[in-house]
Amino acid sequence: MIKPGAFLLKRLKFIKLAFISLVGASLLFSCKSAPEMAPVDPIELLDGDAALYISVPVQANQEFVASAVQRASGAHENDAKQIAERLDTAFVSISKTGDIQFSASGKIPTTFVGFALNEKKGWKASVVEQQVCYTHQQTLYQLCLPSSSNAFLAHDIAPMTRRFNKLAFSDSSVNEKLLSESLAEKDYQFLHEINSSDILIFSPFPKAFVRSFLGNEINTPVSSVYALLSQYRGVKEQFNARVVLNLSDPRTTKACAALLKTMLFGVPAKVIQSGQQQITITDLPISQTRILSMLR
Repeated sequence: MIKPGAFLLKRLKFIKLAFISLVGASLLFSCKSAPEMAPVDPIELLDGDAALYISVPVQANQEFVASAVQRASGAHENDAKQIAERLDTAFVSISKTGDIQFSASGKIPTTFVGFALNEKKGWKASVVEQQVCYTHQQTLYQLCLPSSSNAFLAHDIAPMTRRFNKLAFSDSSVNEKLLSESLAEKDYQFLHEINSSDILIFSPFPKAFVRSFLGNEINTPVSSVYALLSQYRGVKEQFNARVVLNLSDPRTTKACAALLKTMLFGVPAKVIQSGQQQITITDLPISQTRILSMLR
């Protein structure tokens, strides 16, 4: 029979030993733990020479984002939906050759990574720029989730990963430019300031944008395009677009406006010359399918 005093003494010794072990383990692992990361703005990870940029408030456009992730990466439908549910803001860039970059912020638990990004579902893990990335074996898109707050995807993810390391760990050795260092301030702010549920689009190379949205090319010098897409009167998978086209030659503005009115004949949209070198299209119906067609 163990006396109460002896039992209490043994228990105190055990607690003391456990406490010393815990402190020792904490000191040991704190020395080996990864350095603390600074918050990373997802828009900064995109290339600065893309033909088109899309800014999406995810919670108001979950279905669109899930379809975009599935279409671009080849992810399973349910996995794409689960990704979209955990994101807050997403940014997409499309290069002149059609390559896609996707960068988003949100709250992504580490348990989701192992569940959704395994070899059975077509993903293979590798290390890119000191970060674990997952390559989809069919589409060859690479996905990186370096923290519970960031996720980004591209065919060549190395530049985005370097930018992430530059911001997260203040790595001054990284020479990759951030998006804010590449775009004009007004264009960057247009994409970055999300105050509503609307999808924002900016294109400094508008030929591809005009062809995708209007189904035709315009043989006039359109220098840039801004667009704002809102849900179309509650209709599922349909948007109402307001598009602003900036022209480089004021002499072509009137003729370009007339051409657009002809191209959009029969479509419930309004075309007006809103400046010496500017044309605005309002109430232009755009389907989600047409927008997603740009993510080839």
